[in-house]
Amino acid sequence: MIVLYILLAIVVFLVLITVHELGHYTAGKLLKFKINEFSIGFGKAIFSKTNKKTGEKFSIRIFPLGGYCAFEGEDEAGNTSPEAFNNQKPWKRLIVLFAGVFFNFLFGIVSAAIFLMVSGYSVPKVTYVLPDSPNALVLRVGDQIEKVDGKSIEAYRDLSELIKDKKVGEQMTFTVLRNGKRVEVWTQKYAHGAGWYVRNTDKISQVYLKVTEGESVSYKQLSTEQEVVDAIVGADGNLKDLFYSKEGLAYFAYSADEVGKLLGLVQSTEGTNLGIVFEYAPRKYGFFESIGKAFPLCFKICWLILSALGGLFTGATKLKDMGGTVTAISQVAEFSQMGIDVFLYLLPVLSMNLALFNFLPIPALDGARFVFVLIEWIFRKPVPRKIEGWIHTIGLFVLLALVVFLDLYHFIA
Repeated sequence: MIVLYILLAIVVFLVLITVHELGHYTAGKLLKFKINEFSIGFGKAIFSKTNKKTGEKFSIRIFPLGGYCAFEGEDEAGNTSPEAFNNQKPWKRLIVLFAGVFFNFLFGIVSAAIFLMVSGYSVPKVTYVLPDSPNALVLRVGDQIEKVDGKSIEAYRDLSELIKDKKVGEQMTFTVLRNGKRVEVWTQKYAHGAGWYVRNTDKISQVYLKVTEGESVSYKQLSTEQEVVDAIVGADGNLKDLFYSKEGLAYFAYSADEVGKLLGLVQSTEGTNLGIVFEYAPRKYGFFESIGKAFPLCFKICWLILSALGGLFTGATKLKDMGGTVTAISQVAEFSQMGIDVFLYLLPVLSMNLALFNFLPIPALDGARFVFVLIEWIFRKPVPRKIEGWIHTIGLFVLLALVVFLDLYHFIA
């Protein structure tokens, strides 16, 4: 089964790369560049067809991880054809180079809109309020939290993001959906100690604790939340094993995990929060709303990607968390098994990754070529084509070596 998900991951990357190259191709055609070949994949061609009118060749090659749009005279000096890439005006070349990134961004917007229509986003729904929380007076089980101080919870902006800068005791206005009506309530963060809480207090009477005194064995029925906590939680803070329920005159043992599920045990660690437990209620956008919300969602994805890259220099991102092509394929295959919602979310994430990566000023990538054209436009003289070609060639080999290194380090570290 995993093989099918690996094939799916390869197809996804192939589609994204094809979209990128299609951007270059479309801009090149519109601006009258001569295009020699549009190829999906690398290596030996398994299918090839030439347009007799334009001379353009379309190819499908044996290695599916890549592709290219080959322009006339793109990496050579001395080509006198007015249609050749390097003989076109700098602004035209900049548009063609940027078009690949732009098409990936457009694909990301479209796929994000599809994700928002099909899967939507999640609204926190209160399932329990800690009894010692000040919010126990204002929040109720079943409340769906929709806004914080008038700002809506969206696919690109969750509850934690909206409250992260709030201080302990600072009042916030929550807009909650309660029994079909929207209600505004005042809430606040509070500092609390560690502890255990019972959500399903009506189930307490079903739990018995075995008491052994010498040869005498009895079963004590638990009746209060504090008795449950005292009986179940050990001195080390972990749940004790083996508790009992009564059916007729017989007692049946079950594990700490089972009693935890029965009673809805909640462990609260020491810290600062709202003192609530919640699950996520799904909510979907309509067609036009999805398109509008897709833009901020993609911008947030881009920001998270750039933050992760910046984290390599600050230490926030570990090198072992990065990876090359093999790592990316394996992770996409792994996440795709989690369901259609996760798979649909991966599409804009991967598309934004490819767009941003290609725009980095790294030799052999579009970003570096963009820089060389800008230099030519500003100084009205290109960097010698031979030198530029060597820079891109060396950059390509360094990039390939880095990809292999990241894959090896990811799986070994």
